[in-house]
Amino acid sequence: MFCTVSNAKKTQRADLSRSTSKARKLRNSRSERTEEQIQQQNTDARVRMTRLHQEEPEDTRDERNEVRRLEQRQSRRFTVNRRRTNDQQRQQVHRAFISDSFLRLAFQYEPDIEYYAHSKVVIGAMDKECPHCHALKFKNEPAGMCCASGKVQLPEIETPPEPLNGLLIGTDPDSNVFLKSILRFNSCFQMTSFGATEIVRNTNANGQQFNSTFKIRGQVYHKMGSLLPMPNEPHKFLQIYFMGGEDSGSALANRVNARCNYNNLDSLYARRIVSELDAL
Repeated sequence: MFCTVSNAKKTQRADLSRSTSKARKLRNSRSERTEEQIQQQNTDARVRMTRLHQEEPEDTRDERNEVRRLEQRQSRRFTVNRRRTNDQQRQQVHRAFISDSFLRLAFQYEPDIEYYAHSKVVIGAMDKECPHCHALKFKNEPAGMCCASGKVQLPEIETPPEPLNGLLIGTDPDSNVFLKSILRFNSCFQMTSFGATEIVRNTNANGQQFNSTFKIRGQVYHKMGSLLPMPNEPHKFLQIYFMGGEDSGSALANRVNARCNYNNLDSLYARRIVSELDAL
């Protein structure tokens, strides 16, 4: 039994080898043909097919033609049904697009529709000025949305005192330092803080931690501390405003050091900015 199976496998390998060799020879033979030989072989093939069709019995020819007609009919029916289905879906999406509601329209996205050209998407430039409060608005915004047509009058925002104004608008030499770390400079003068028992931070690709959103889970309490720190504790937040010294100069230096140390501002430029803002 083992010899029979082994011989059968050898026979299969021999047949496969002969088939592969024959296919290789056929490819080589076809690649070596000239253009005239190719045209002559195509002509001979057409003549052979014509002769076969002529010699084919009439009932066989009719059966073959009938099968071909059925296949073509099924192919056309499939194509028509698919086109009809696509047209129906496209019309449905288009009707939803031109309607007042865009609800769940993204789940029926159709690449052939120019969504960016819809009137509800193209809002134009914000170049319409309110005649009462001079607010800039878009074309289709309600007329009284900003100030209720002059009924609400807000006082004008006063220009900040110097050197804060120069730091904000970029005219101060230290403006770049201030704007780059404006959150830290703002924290230097805050009187309270928001603490939590557990802080969850995200980490970006550079390994830096950040908070994309601020979420509070649990209950918020307002805790009031003392105006002076506990022994061996540094001054923080509101306590910094009650720091003293031997004179006004030393008191200012103590406050600047406390503000900068707590917010990791250690450059001379940062300390000069904090000192100038503390003197306001």
